[in-house]
Amino acid sequence: MRPHLFSIPPGVPFLRTLAGALASGELVPGFSAAGDPLAFAAATIFVPTRRAARVLAAEIGAALGGEAAILPSIRLLGAVDETSLVFTSGAPDLSATMDALERRLLIARLVRQWKSQISTETIRLLAKEEVDLPASSADALWLSGDLCALLDEVEDQAIDLAPLATLAPDRLAHWWQLTLTFLQILTKHWPEVLAERGVVDAARARNAWLRGEAERLTRDGARGPVIVAGSTATAPATLAFLKAVAHLPNGAVVLPGLDRDLDRSAYEAIDLARSAAAPGHAQYGLKRILAALGAERDEVTHLDAALPPLLRARERLVADALRPAETTDAWAGALPEAGALDDLALIEAGDEREEALAIAAALRTAISKDGTKAALVTPDRNLARRVVSELSRFGIAANDSAGRPLAATAPGTLLILAAEVALQPGDPVPLLSLLKHPLARFGLSADAARRAARTIEMIALRGGAAVADVVGLAGLYDKRRAALEEEGARPARPIALVSHEDRDMAATVARDVEAALAPLTGLRASAPQEIAAFATAATKALEALCRDSESDASNLYAEEAGTALATFLSALVHAPETRFSFDPFELPDVLRALMAGETVKPRGGLSARVFIWGALEARLQSVDTVILGGLNEGSWPGAARNDAFLSRIMRTDLALDPPERRIGLAAHDFTMALGASRAILSRSLRSGGAPTIASRWLQRLLTIAGPDGAAELRQAGAPYLTAARTLDELPPEKHMEPPAPRPPLAQRPTRFSVTEVETLIRDPYAVHARRILRLEKMPPLIRDPGAADRGSLYHRILARFVMEGVAPRADDAESRLIEIAREEFLTEDLPVEVEAVWWPRMEGLARRFLEWERGRDEAVKARHAELGGWIELADIGLTLTGFADRIDELKDGSLELIDFKTGTEPSAKQARTLLAPQLPLEGAMVKRGGFKGLEEGRRVADLLYVRLRERDFYDERLSFEDKKAGVVTTADDLSEAALEKLKGLHAAYRDEKRPYLARQRPFRAGDFSADYDHLSRAREWAAGDDGAGDGE
Repeated sequence: MRPHLFSIPPGVPFLRTLAGALASGELVPGFSAAGDPLAFAAATIFVPTRRAARVLAAEIGAALGGEAAILPSIRLLGAVDETSLVFTSGAPDLSATMDALERRLLIARLVRQWKSQISTETIRLLAKEEVDLPASSADALWLSGDLCALLDEVEDQAIDLAPLATLAPDRLAHWWQLTLTFLQILTKHWPEVLAERGVVDAARARNAWLRGEAERLTRDGARGPVIVAGSTATAPATLAFLKAVAHLPNGAVVLPGLDRDLDRSAYEAIDLARSAAAPGHAQYGLKRILAALGAERDEVTHLDAALPPLLRARERLVADALRPAETTDAWAGALPEAGALDDLALIEAGDEREEALAIAAALRTAISKDGTKAALVTPDRNLARRVVSELSRFGIAANDSAGRPLAATAPGTLLILAAEVALQPGDPVPLLSLLKHPLARFGLSADAARRAARTIEMIALRGGAAVADVVGLAGLYDKRRAALEEEGARPARPIALVSHEDRDMAATVARDVEAALAPLTGLRASAPQEIAAFATAATKALEALCRDSESDASNLYAEEAGTALATFLSALVHAPETRFSFDPFELPDVLRALMAGETVKPRGGLSARVFIWGALEARLQSVDTVILGGLNEGSWPGAARNDAFLSRIMRTDLALDPPERRIGLAAHDFTMALGASRAILSRSLRSGGAPTIASRWLQRLLTIAGPDGAAELRQAGAPYLTAARTLDELPPEKHMEPPAPRPPLAQRPTRFSVTEVETLIRDPYAVHARRILRLEKMPPLIRDPGAADRGSLYHRILARFVMEGVAPRADDAESRLIEIAREEFLTEDLPVEVEAVWWPRMEGLARRFLEWERGRDEAVKARHAELGGWIELADIGLTLTGFADRIDELKDGSLELIDFKTGTEPSAKQARTLLAPQLPLEGAMVKRGGFKGLEEGRRVADLLYVRLRERDFYDERLSFEDKKAGVVTTADDLSEAALEKLKGLHAAYRDEKRPYLARQRPFRAGDFSADYDHLSRAREWAAGDDGAGDGE
């Protein structure tokens, strides 16, 4: 019997045409739904995707004109399960199939075992090759996903992996030899695992069902019409099922877009035996289907009654453009027929952003007429996300078929954050993100939870050095709060403004967060466990974090994202034992690997007229305007990559489809999408800053269109590019002037510290922002102790040594200094790894310091450390305050002021030129009796910077001689000059006309990291006009 084969061309709506042909009786002879509401109930239709099934149901309803009827049974061809078995005879028990998660975990265990069996010699040999061996449990899971895909492919194509053992390893690189060994292990052990568990792979069960049904249909026939529509699959089991259905008296196979225009020689060239490139052709899969069904092209009926002539001309154009390379000589002298390029346009944007914006403009234009629909079809998810974002400008919430990754939703991020905070402590960012997460409630209302989180942030997680660990968070909070509330403490203004009520609430929340995460943190020291144990603990922790003031945690599982998380966690909690255990600290990465591919698709609130489809989702769909986006090589089509486990040679030896088969499927998607009434082709000329190559299919279309036709296509796309380029275009702005605030005299400060004077010199705007506007920089997040903390620690140690009166020449001087250092190190409570580095440095520094002290001991009468002081300059209304590291009284009655530095800044040159006048100003203060216990009128013998380095300990004296001018500048002179400069500076700012300018003397040109640079918008007005800097 002649097979019942049909094809629906690209230029007509596939599912609408299918529904109409079925209802009219054209598809199955003798079957018509006219006047019989129960007729459709007897039919069974197989389609390749769920989206196609939903749309087909709607189209059948429309074909019936709104009359009441029972719809046919619409099933998925590629996902048969026990609920979709129309015919039950001989079907395998699908309840015995292995769960996908169980399979992935089991194979990940085998991947890890394989890694453990690799010898050191093999790893040495692989060192010269670019090889990524699994280094963690997460890596094993990622690889297991690839291997699961390979196993499905092998099963679908009915390939036996046994011949792997006979492949000649000497033809293969070391990596492929290693992979071959792994696959041999897998072929031995994987069937044993399946047998031990009494299950089969889902792919094997599905294929067994398809083969069994093919045999049953061939033998017994079917009670009602059976139609398979839209399939391009060429798996042997699927082909057997298609053949059985096509030969049923009441069966039909409806192909999508079978070519009917290529000449015989071109069509016959689409053959793997004749050309290695054949699998990359759009008709390769359909031709294989016809061959398996024993049919020729001319035996297929084309359902094209509704095909407009212009779209028929376009169909011929596309078929000719994509003809096999061996027959492109037919292009010589050929011109597109009239109308073939109508309603086609080409967008060639400068970059990805411009392409997205142009596509968004095109989609907005396409739906300007009531009732019209438009879609972007692209495999490029980055482009799709950009377009979704740009469409929001027009108030369009595009219906993105891909949805959002679960890991990017609020419930998904909370799960990852909880695992990171609990099991990978040390980073304050995840901890703070967890505290501020919108789903986290800590037993409070949403507003109270946010206030508590901000308070914990300000008091416990910002400023200074500390370890960010949820275990001990409450203790850290209490300790820092007590320090803030000590008498005389001067907390930063943002912290000082936090109410005591909020501080108390935050203390409770800090304890509650510790308790909530205890199920996870309690696993830190545990032995490796399987995912179910971790998932159970994570679920308890998440629910505890999300309970609100009514002890209700339902917000965690609310809406589509919450439902998806609940499903994901439930699968993990009930995961069977697989012996794939891993260390607790690996959980965050394991969750990311397992969550990859889990998506959340919103059910409502999206446009019913603008769609974003991947190439797979677009199959069999129809809209008025289609935009084919991302038409660059490597994107659409993607590169013909080998899989992670089989080289091209190995795939050939196993008779697996070559990688180009995916390109052939993509080419078919491309041709079908071009069947829309209006089609717009789009690409970017550059991607990631690098030039791109146009898709091979686009190149062919432009070639066959000719120069005039290509120009016509570009001209048709020009309005969208113009819209993209002008949408964000702003009128030219004149150069922005730097801020120049001139506050009234009463608001201008009259009290400065010696360290603040340098700020007044270099960046007066910063003084205005801090002292007049009272704006303070938010303290940075806590961090591991760094150079600044080490410097402060050294200062305290050396100050105590002096204040406790230890004589540098005493026999026990070094032991006393080491004892003081040890006490201060204990007080500092440094992380072990930090102390291991700092302590040896401290020991070396102690010896150097004592050598330095002993070298000057005979000249020193008394030493004073950590002295605070101030002077009043009544004549100009200025108060100057300062804090000196050391002031030594010399035996001749003069004084030396010493500033200990662990770094190289400020330099002696900066101090001598009075760009960094702190130490000279302290000299002026001590001469005027500004420090208690040191009477007025004492001469300043010198000013010293002492560089505290364990290997390069030295001092720098600020008194100097200008040998060229023959002038000696003493410390006394420098101190007086600094004070006179300050008086002049202060007097200048007592004039209300004098502005507080930003970046007057920037430390480094082009460095905009100062505390108030962002506030002054320095990058905007200083571009190209920043000085060279006065670092020196």
